[in-house]
Amino acid sequence: MDQARILVVDDELPILASLRRLLAFEPYEVLTTEVGARALEVLAAGNIAVVLSDQHMPGMEGVELLRRARELAPDTSRILFSGHIDIDLLRAAVNGGEVYRFVTKPWENDEVLAAVRQGVERWHLLRQNRTLREQTETQNDQLRRFNRSLEELVAARTVDLDRRTSDLDLRNRALVLSQDVLDRLPVAVLGLDPQGIVALANRLALVAFPGCEPGERPVLPAPLRALLATSGAGGAVAARTMTTPLGELRCEVQALLDDGHHRGSVITGTPLITDPGTDL
Repeated sequence: MDQARILVVDDELPILASLRRLLAFEPYEVLTTEVGARALEVLAAGNIAVVLSDQHMPGMEGVELLRRARELAPDTSRILFSGHIDIDLLRAAVNGGEVYRFVTKPWENDEVLAAVRQGVERWHLLRQNRTLREQTETQNDQLRRFNRSLEELVAARTVDLDRRTSDLDLRNRALVLSQDVLDRLPVAVLGLDPQGIVALANRLALVAFPGCEPGERPVLPAPLRALLATSGAGGAVAARTMTTPLGELRCEVQALLDDGHHRGSVITGTPLITDPGTDL
């Protein structure tokens, strides 16, 4: 995991020195500056996990600095500290997303350390969330390309007897490849036929939903059974958050319909990574 970088902004050198000493024994790289414009340059150029800014500084107040910091580095956790501040301004800044935490001056060391640690954890979670989305998009793109290739292969079949054996082998290899792609997805996928028998299950589905082996009638938890019962009308998706052996998942159920005829159901479970932000 990359070492988190902390940026401290205050026009008073003793304050910068005091916060640097406080953070000296934390596993962070600490940067300091007295000028808001310089802080924006650092945010634009570097990978900053947390920025702590004083509110009352010449040239640029802290709330304005953190608002612009959000535009330059949206994942960076923004902490404002001040001895006195307009509470309405602070509430608007926090609720508007410019400020993640507020710390009063003079501060309690434990409060500052807790705010910084939570900010760093939030930064890591947001980066992990982005990585998961990118991986999911990549896997989905691979699956779409595979499906297009498979459709092209199926469209090229002939009724020639000698080719049927070859086609069967090709389809078998395609099914193996399809299962491999499904097993690599960061999403649990479970498919049920019209009789409720498991037709397919990827690796994560077997962990998230024990007792759902292909070819068998699944042992589904009550919340999933309820989703299956409410899905189906017009192919609508039914969804809810569930706790599973994989952790918190957003589970979705969609009935597969063909001219109004039920052809089965697909259940997906997507891992949740939440932003522990603060609101007033």
